Amino acid sequence: MEVAQSFGGLIFGFWFYKKLSHPFQFRNKLPNIRFMIIEILPSLRLKLKNYIIHLHHWILLSGVLTTLMMTTSGLTQLILIKSFCLGGIIQGLSYHDRFKIIFKSKIRSSGMFP
Repeated sequence: MEVAQSFGGLIFGFWFYKKLSHPFQFRNKLPNIRFMIIEILPSLRLKLKNYIIHLHHWILLSGVLTTLMMTTSGLTQLILIKSFCLGGIIQGLSYHDRFKIIFKSKIRSSGMFP
């Protein structure tokens, strides 16, 4: 049973983040949500003085997975959520810009973020 749940969570996590982060599918349909120096949608970004820090979903999911591994008593506890996170991490690491986190700020007249 655990094997089916972990495999299903892994596949669903990979598929979900593939659809969510693909620029020509779902991502362009998301609204832009910004508060002061933080952009929440469509990407999680933090605007500093001359730089923009892009927090990739694989970074956030790595933190969630690490927290779950430390707080739960075993690997099979919450296996569906853990495997979903792992699928999202694998999908995020498959991009060529996976380690590009800090960008030089390009302030446009129409908005704060590029």
